[in-house]
Amino acid sequence: MPPTRDSGRQRPTQRPDTAPQLPCDQPGCNRWFRNLSGLTKHKRTTHLSFSHPHQSFPDHGELLGSSGEEDPVADTTPMLPEHAFDDYQAEVPLDPEHEDMRAEYVGSSGRLYCNYHPGLNARRCDARGQFLPANAPPPPRAEKALDDWTPYRNWLEFELADFLFTHAEMPARKIDTLLDIWAASLIGLGGQPLFTNHTDLYRVIDSTRVGDVKWDNFTIRYTGEEQGSELIHGILASSEFTDKLDLVPYREYDVSSDQRHWQDFMSGDWAWAQADRILHDDPTTAGATLVPIILGSDKTTVSVATGQTDYYPLYLSIGNVRNTLRRAHQNAVVLIAFLAMPKTTREHANTPAFRKFKRQLFHSSLTRILSSISRPMKVPEVVLFGDNYYRRVIYSLAAYIADYEEQVLLSCIVRNWCPKCLGHRDNLDEGALRRSREHCDTIIEEFELRQAWDSYGIVGDVVPFTNDFPRADIHEMLSPDILHQLIKGGFKDHLVEWVERYLIHVHGRVEAEKILDEIDRRIAAVAPFTGLRRFPQGRHFKQWTGDNSKGLMKVYIAAIEGLVPKDMVRTFRAFLEFCYLVRRNVITEQTLTEIDGALRRFHLFREVFRNAGVIESFSLPRQHAMKHYHYLIRQFGAPNGLCSSITESKHIKAVKRPYRRTNRFQALGPDPSVTTSPETGTPEMYILA
Repeated sequence: MPPTRDSGRQRPTQRPDTAPQLPCDQPGCNRWFRNLSGLTKHKRTTHLSFSHPHQSFPDHGELLGSSGEEDPVADTTPMLPEHAFDDYQAEVPLDPEHEDMRAEYVGSSGRLYCNYHPGLNARRCDARGQFLPANAPPPPRAEKALDDWTPYRNWLEFELADFLFTHAEMPARKIDTLLDIWAASLIGLGGQPLFTNHTDLYRVIDSTRVGDVKWDNFTIRYTGEEQGSELIHGILASSEFTDKLDLVPYREYDVSSDQRHWQDFMSGDWAWAQADRILHDDPTTAGATLVPIILGSDKTTVSVATGQTDYYPLYLSIGNVRNTLRRAHQNAVVLIAFLAMPKTTREHANTPAFRKFKRQLFHSSLTRILSSISRPMKVPEVVLFGDNYYRRVIYSLAAYIADYEEQVLLSCIVRNWCPKCLGHRDNLDEGALRRSREHCDTIIEEFELRQAWDSYGIVGDVVPFTNDFPRADIHEMLSPDILHQLIKGGFKDHLVEWVERYLIHVHGRVEAEKILDEIDRRIAAVAPFTGLRRFPQGRHFKQWTGDNSKGLMKVYIAAIEGLVPKDMVRTFRAFLEFCYLVRRNVITEQTLTEIDGALRRFHLFREVFRNAGVIESFSLPRQHAMKHYHYLIRQFGAPNGLCSSITESKHIKAVKRPYRRTNRFQALGPDPSVTTSPETGTPEMYILA
């Protein structure tokens, strides 16, 4: 039974009389309606009638003639929306009538309802995987004894370790001093301190099991050719998330306007289509629970002021967790591994062999780390959930949170190409088909590596880690990144920089500096107000953070008004409108229309920069990514649930603070090192993860 999305309101045991009960009979459409008038309106507006017969919805390519020119017959048909066929599936394995579809009201107002997937519907089962009746009580949970503080001997030992390591963040030398003083004070009483020294303390802390998962070291040897599932079990079994998980793919609609809403990951088309595909491939998976795997990685520097100590953490979350919880810096995003950052001598650093080695090592490491969930991607496994019920779970690699540099590495493409579509790097915004695993494999088989590199931007001698897992496509997995694509990329690195270039180009360096000073004075003069960040020195700060850029976005238009051409101000307005629309927690069909409109205006007005000679081409990958937001919102829900700001915030709690509690010397063990095999001449590497 699909769980209600509002924990404060009990879902009725039966569908209410006014629940949507009339399905649309068009192939591939999963909409339901409360009355006949709503169904009729939906058919007239959504399922357009053509002047010439079609047996089914056309593919994108069928709207063009064999020569690539527009079909003259198509000109007589009504204009179709740009994304009209994004959700269409040529093969719908489920019954179009969807007799088992359940529609449920959500929220206390009753203004929203959800259609839940009838196949992978998260049925409860026992520990052996046998489905239970709907009213069966959960099995009793084995509770720990109140005085069980394992691996600590008692409550006092746990409290001391927690204070020294978590709160005081005391370094090892000071811990030893404190424990020596404590031991001296107990000599006359014949007592002993709770810990002998910092080594004893760290040994006990390291043996603490969090979510029944312990760290594991493994070695990879690259020759040119288990923990993930336990972490997922810990998230699913957490009582903290019991009422905050979406266990069934669903589609949410507004009762009054009949508009669809996209919010959390399971409301997107990806989850629904993935459930259809799993059932089509293996009908015995009916009743299982789909758990989409969300990954994220990003390098971070942990040293302060001196040295250059970097780590490469890999994080994991699941799509069942709602966006608000994933953004709340809680345990819904977990650290799963540290990836290697290979280094070598300057002589070999830029050689093709070493660059290939780094790429393939990265993908081979991900394959090894995720190997424990490979089998449950095909055959469901029985997992205990936080409500104390068991369910049969099947995994799928769903999304990967990464900035552009990371996306290039993940998708095995050439820099300055788009990882999502086949647009040529010289003209990315020209309409192009989306990349896919099958297409890339075909290109690599049919063309030489150099031709694949030059014509398609494909690095053909590296195998993506997704090729080792069923139903996984790295090009589909890459999610929108508001922080790096829009806030730091489109706003800071592009538009703000272009304004400065324009002023210098038109007015000269001296006069431009005066105008830039005036812009800084305007920014500094902004009155204090709730939600506005103050910049007493204008834009003059050493390092732009994401928060700095967000703050400037709110005041920058007023600061440049009257100092630059009107079309530049309009460019900023359209861009900021796009940013604020895609940052919404809930996105409706009307919002998608507004997003498309803002993007069209941005593309129109930004030409002022090219006409002024500030920039020669708009073929910029991060700015080009804006074209894919409409489709990705439909696939994954609201983009703010898959933003790299989530992983960057996690660095502080999961990496930086724990590092500062160590002695800062090889905190994760020996540094990765690279040698050359005397036999083969190929690099060998051993990493800690």
